[in-house]
Amino acid sequence: MTVPQRRFECPEPIEASELHRLLADEGTVLVTPNRRLAGYYKARFDDAQQEAGHAAWPSPDILPWSTFIERAWRTRADAQGSPGLLSGIQSQVVWERIIRNSPGAAMLNPGQTARQAMDAWSTACAWHLLPAMRAMPVSTDVSLFMDWANQFLRACRENGFVDSARLPELWAQSLTSGAAGLPSRVLAAGFDIVTPQQVHVLRKLTEAGVEVRAIAIVRAGNGACQATRRFEFPTEDEEILACAGWARRKLEGAVTPRIAIVVPDLRGKRSQLARALTDVLRPGARLESFSAANAAGLFNISLGQPLGEHALVADALEMIEFTLARQVPFARLSGLLRSPFTRGAEREMAARAVLDAALRKRAPVRLTLPLLRQILHRIPALDRVAQLAPEWLSIIDTCGNGLPARQTPTGWCRSFGSLLAQWGFPGEAPLDSLQHQVLAKFRESLEVLAGLQVVQATMRAEEALLQLRRIVADTLFQAEDETGGGAPVQVLGVLESGSQSFDAIWVCGLAEDTWPQPARPNPFIPAALQRAAQVPEGSAAASLALDQRITQGWLECAKEVTFSHARREGDGSGEQERRASALIAGIAAADTGSAAGIGTNIRLAQTLHTGRPLEVVEEPELEPVAPGTLVRGGARLLADQAACPFRALARHRLGAPALETPVEGLDAAARGNLLHRVLFLLWREIRSSSGLAAIGVDVLSEMALSAANAAIEEALAAGAAALSGRFAEAERVRLARLATQWLEYERGRGHFEVVHCEVPRRVDFSGVRMDLRLDRVDRLADGTHALIDYKTGVAKIAGWLGMRPDDPQLPLYFLTGDEPVAALAYARVRRGERGREFGFEGLSAVEGLLPDVAPIESRARMRNQGYTSWDVLAAEWEVSLAGLMQGFVAGSAAVNPKYAAATCARCDLQGVCRVAEVGAGISDTDAPEDGEFDD
Repeated sequence: MTVPQRRFECPEPIEASELHRLLADEGTVLVTPNRRLAGYYKARFDDAQQEAGHAAWPSPDILPWSTFIERAWRTRADAQGSPGLLSGIQSQVVWERIIRNSPGAAMLNPGQTARQAMDAWSTACAWHLLPAMRAMPVSTDVSLFMDWANQFLRACRENGFVDSARLPELWAQSLTSGAAGLPSRVLAAGFDIVTPQQVHVLRKLTEAGVEVRAIAIVRAGNGACQATRRFEFPTEDEEILACAGWARRKLEGAVTPRIAIVVPDLRGKRSQLARALTDVLRPGARLESFSAANAAGLFNISLGQPLGEHALVADALEMIEFTLARQVPFARLSGLLRSPFTRGAEREMAARAVLDAALRKRAPVRLTLPLLRQILHRIPALDRVAQLAPEWLSIIDTCGNGLPARQTPTGWCRSFGSLLAQWGFPGEAPLDSLQHQVLAKFRESLEVLAGLQVVQATMRAEEALLQLRRIVADTLFQAEDETGGGAPVQVLGVLESGSQSFDAIWVCGLAEDTWPQPARPNPFIPAALQRAAQVPEGSAAASLALDQRITQGWLECAKEVTFSHARREGDGSGEQERRASALIAGIAAADTGSAAGIGTNIRLAQTLHTGRPLEVVEEPELEPVAPGTLVRGGARLLADQAACPFRALARHRLGAPALETPVEGLDAAARGNLLHRVLFLLWREIRSSSGLAAIGVDVLSEMALSAANAAIEEALAAGAAALSGRFAEAERVRLARLATQWLEYERGRGHFEVVHCEVPRRVDFSGVRMDLRLDRVDRLADGTHALIDYKTGVAKIAGWLGMRPDDPQLPLYFLTGDEPVAALAYARVRRGERGREFGFEGLSAVEGLLPDVAPIESRARMRNQGYTSWDVLAAEWEVSLAGLMQGFVAGSAAVNPKYAAATCARCDLQGVCRVAEVGAGISDTDAPEDGEFDD
């Protein structure tokens, strides 16, 4: 046939049986636009051979276009000797070097600019735009690109290279009639986009005597669509869940269904789709491995995942980077410490988890390998814990010694391999099938790094690591499809979906802002040229024309076609509402009730057990806490019980405390503790209002500075690495200033004596024993006492009130103390909020005991809430705090957050909590508003 000059406008219809007959002929090659379609046609050929009763058959020659061209070039190179073919990463290194050495390079990101320039170069070569670009007036960007392109061509000629963008053209120029190694027949199938370069190659093949045919497979049943539906969902999350539920119902309702889910943004939605399909098609599979459902042959996602996103590869890169003494955030070191791919990981799993928790309390927010070695051995508490994980300690103390600063890429390949061996990579536990494949691909990536020696003789360590990270990020890894392409649910991108046949197809994400796909012209190619050539994404018209053809292809590839879109992106938090794409808006929207997916785990369990009674498991009751038991946690225990009984049980009986996270400098809690310590040291010397009055201003400032020095030294001795250098000096000044200003404020009080300052007290309360520690207890002039709690953050008396008080520390101390108490107060030692800085905030039995602290009777809002006297408030505390403790002692584990979502948002136990299952039953109670009980 005559090959069209620009596009395969009218591909030749061909029956599948005829195609399979042709493929059985030796010398026939079927080329497709991508690897996915090549696999599809090969699977259909194998199915046909099995149906024909054949036990064995020659494998058909079916290749994606790029592989077909590269194979033909290498065959020619082996026979005649041809320039070496540059890989993508090798080409990028050459482009980067050119860009880095060009004028104005300081204003460019060489890596990103090289990628965009390579894309422009590929487009210009594929669409034959270079002659026109050289002839027409161009902008500064285009002129700069043309200069880079000329330098790239010169570098290729001088070094005997050829890149993949020019490869088809160069190979076509070498074709002659009867040339050795050419196939007798080339069939082209599935091309929605055909470039002039591809047309030129096929024309040259025809001239060389090869039979070339552009074909279109005749679909079963003429591809007539019998049912078309369109759904609109509130959010993308609901759309994907509904699609997964639809796929499950299709699998349950047919013997051998072939189902397709098509997603325009497959790269962005891949992980979300994989999770939804795994959870719905095979619940519990993610407990085995993330790919368990895929491995079981239930679904297959056509787009591979970047190799660097696999945990095995990500951890290997972290090992290399950390060993090269690079500074890494603590979160990445924490992951490396708990990685299963290091020596001794299985044996030391528990010990390393303990070490991770200990490091979180003392490590800086960023670490290097030398700094980690230092703090592990310098801080006794960390050294003791580290000794429990001797294999890990051995790795940290010995790895990475003797690495050169600069060497060849081949040398770095060997060095990185040796370094990983020192870490014991890939660990001692057996790898599953997926991990074996990932490991093999990662080792290939190291070989690709070594191959950069062709274009760069030597490189520094950080450059070698950067290149390796690029290689694994650009390598899309797809695990072997054990079904041979026959998984019943195929998840596809748009360019590979229209050339296949299915029983049913669902196309997601067809909102007006995503379909047709927006034009993205390359800035290095004149926009007018891209429009004239109809480069896809080069203009709105070209994008629209292509997407119209693809949409029509969907309507022809299955008897049942479903289109959908979400009115809001993601989980629905976005404000902008979206309409359906104009290409599908003519189809009336159906009720989404008929497409409802499988939602919560409870509904999923009911679906999976259709026809069988659900097994009901009674939740066992915990044993009550024995009378007289010492319970840990102090007043924090009751605060957790008030917030949510499950939180109190998990933290204080099951031992699930929150893991700390290192922060830059000191977090608010650490800074508050330092100030508490400074005030403790000062009042230990001053002791009373009389002692304070006898101290002059200058002496008080010196005392405060001395106390600040002592507090910082204590913190440093305990491993507070952030308290050093200029930051420590600034913190010292801040502490001394705040303490001095607070003590000056307290000079205005009446007579008092500090009788207790952070003194521990063991008390009996509701049948159990507790350890309490209060910041301060003052004896007042009338012989009564004031309980004082220092606060550097927000603290309000509303936290003392109600049957579930938020902050029960002072009320609990009031109930369990021996001294007569007439006032409870927070001491606000902080810069002000709404004009209030230093001062007391609290309640008293009578007037005039503490500045700014008034009796309950004088607060109208409290009286309106029923708090008419000090005795009424004390009686409520006796009931409320005893009730909380009794619930804890009885083993209450109810998931009952006090402020619903607000309480859960501040909780760190969501990973072990059942709140998602009972969320519908949680009442949405609001927290008291700021100043609700103030007058």
